[in-house]
Amino acid sequence: MPDRIIHITNNFDKLDKLMKVLRQECSWDQTQTIESLKRYTLEEVHEVLEAIDVASGQGDWNPLLQELGDLLLQISFYACIAEEQGKFSWDDIVEALVAKMIYRHPHVFGDARPSDLNEQWESLKDSEHHERKSLMDGIPPLPALKYAQKQQDRAARVGFDWVKASDVMKKMREEMDELEFEISSNAPLSRLEDEFGDVFFTLVNLARKLGLDAELCLMSTNRKFGKRFRGMETLAEIRNVSLKELDTGSLEQLYEDAKSELQRRNDDG
Repeated sequence: MPDRIIHITNNFDKLDKLMKVLRQECSWDQTQTIESLKRYTLEEVHEVLEAIDVASGQGDWNPLLQELGDLLLQISFYACIAEEQGKFSWDDIVEALVAKMIYRHPHVFGDARPSDLNEQWESLKDSEHHERKSLMDGIPPLPALKYAQKQQDRAARVGFDWVKASDVMKKMREEMDELEFEISSNAPLSRLEDEFGDVFFTLVNLARKLGLDAELCLMSTNRKFGKRFRGMETLAEIRNVSLKELDTGSLEQLYEDAKSELQRRNDDG
């Protein structure tokens, strides 16, 4: 009966109890491991990011409420499994987090008055990892664009960085020229991969110099393209035409029509 969960007044205790019941009585939850949960956790993180955009762009915060709950469930799941194996508990996670945040905020909980809070944050993080031998050590296995940006941020700490965005633009044009040369020379796939990667890496650097997050930029464009392509499909259905039968020019025009229709809806909304 759900009463055994709902009557608990402390919400964190309620979630902890729920997770333990699921581990004991749900066949799917019983089979999960910290490895099997990884892909679900990644999906939930991205769904939270999507919900943030909905909240900030459309003013609808309910998706964010729901997705944050789903992400919190993932954390509770890991805590439950860890406790079963005698590693740590939900309370240990919170205690460790609170201690870490107090340590990393000496300007709030101590007497420090740093001129650059970001620099202080990174310095304190580094001091927690004495085993690091390189600035490149300790970067988590992030998506490629985000990983590149982290590497560049680390290198910038010792001055290995472009002075301004226009410098990166110049480098980007050089990388594009090199890629174009390899393409025109019918270079092998390995060479194309190398040069294409250099273009990506330089684009990430440009995003960083502009104060942008390359990963979030691409995610936003992915969503935008998806909406517009769905709009194309809708217009094609309304006009009783098949996308496969249209030539490139007609497809481009349909795409522009879909863009205009979406813009009109946004303006009306």
